[in-house]
Amino acid sequence: MAGDFWLTFPDGTEVELKDSVSIGRDANNDLVLESSAVSREHAAVAFRDGRWYLEDRGSFNGTYLNGTRLVPGTPLPLRHADRIGIGTDTLLFSWPTQVDDPDTTEPLEELAASNGAQLSAFQRQVVHALCGPWLAGASLETLPSNEQIAAHLGTPGATGTVKAALRRIYAKAGLSAQPAHAKRRALCRIARQNGWI
Repeated sequence: MAGDFWLTFPDGTEVELKDSVSIGRDANNDLVLESSAVSREHAAVAFRDGRWYLEDRGSFNGTYLNGTRLVPGTPLPLRHADRIGIGTDTLLFSWPTQVDDPDTTEPLEELAASNGAQLSAFQRQVVHALCGPWLAGASLETLPSNEQIAAHLGTPGATGTVKAALRRIYAKAGLSAQPAHAKRRALCRIARQNGWI
């Protein structure tokens, strides 16, 4: 099941996943992380039995899933917006909205409210963090920055991840061509109209 599944680095760099991706410092890995905190054969992400799994391959410093260290050799299932810690990097696993996540069920009224454009769980968190102050009465002129959104979500080093999520949200809202300064304000209005917030 290759394509449309990706890992996002804190700087916004995205790596599309194929059916199996080895991660480590060695050049023979599919995803090479050049950090001394990363083992030569550190971890793997693989698709099997209808879902994605993360496995630590006996790394010295460990592989973390949402802050919890994995037991080497014991694969754990991944869900959309899971944070994967490898060395000094925190990667975000992204599950596309057009593919059903086996762990989630959306209420029918929520699906109907979005006018066809679905937001992932993480994208909804980003929209809530962006538009929350406005919903609470703040001006649209003082919306939070990407850094503030990342800090609000508990991932202060993941500004690039927030930026990548916002790019996808802008595309779903039909705002990609708008000037940068206007996108945030317009997104909050559209998000409220579409039932995203």
